[in-house]
Amino acid sequence: MTAAKTALHPASVATARRLRRLTLIAGVLYLAIFLIYPLSTAVRSSLVVPGDAAATAAGIRANETLFRLGMAGEASIFLIEIAVAAVLYVLFRPVSRAGSLAAALARVSEGVVMAAGNVFTSIATLVALSGAGFLAAFSATQTEALGQFFQETNGSIVLVWGLFFALSLTVTGWLVFRSGFMPKIVGILLGLAGLGYFAQSFGVLISPELAGPLEIVVIVLAIPGELLFALWLLIKGVDAPAWMRRAEQVQP
Repeated sequence: MTAAKTALHPASVATARRLRRLTLIAGVLYLAIFLIYPLSTAVRSSLVVPGDAAATAAGIRANETLFRLGMAGEASIFLIEIAVAAVLYVLFRPVSRAGSLAAALARVSEGVVMAAGNVFTSIATLVALSGAGFLAAFSATQTEALGQFFQETNGSIVLVWGLFFALSLTVTGWLVFRSGFMPKIVGILLGLAGLGYFAQSFGVLISPELAGPLEIVVIVLAIPGELLFALWLLIKGVDAPAWMRRAEQVQP
């Protein structure tokens, strides 16, 4: 009876509607990442030929607009990540302020490193291949080698922001598991996704030859948890009465 009365209270109805808007926003943004990131990385992969600076330079020069679109896609990803961090912080703050803040900071850090890495290396590659200004002192072979250097460096930078992303997923999984307003299985799968990213980043940093197998590990562990989380936010949202009860007992 008490729960029913609470649900009918105008303030509770307004809170429930606000929560639904937040979960819809989070779900849409998360799915946008699922769509944009693979397309952006596919563009980079289609134009960059590992170990062949001349072929990479020729591909990028012949498809500069496509390369720039991929770069714009990567730039949009880190902006979306920051927005997702803010929304998830609000949603999970009732579970733990410290935990929610840690997850948000980790996600923002991921976005910042992604911007400094992915986008910067792409801009630097275009500048190098242009051969303009002081770069005119270098030969075409040298500027192409410089462009290849920036593109191949990006592969290592991915491992760095992957660590921040792993931390964010792991803490978010813990928050979901403890929340009481989302299914525990979603939290468990998110935690496994985080462990997958940790394994990939640390594993490749230690033993680069493990890159292939660890990429498969990430796909197997990460996609189910992240996709289920995004779809649950989009379709089901959170249990509003349970969220409000949790909000009355916010933990530090």
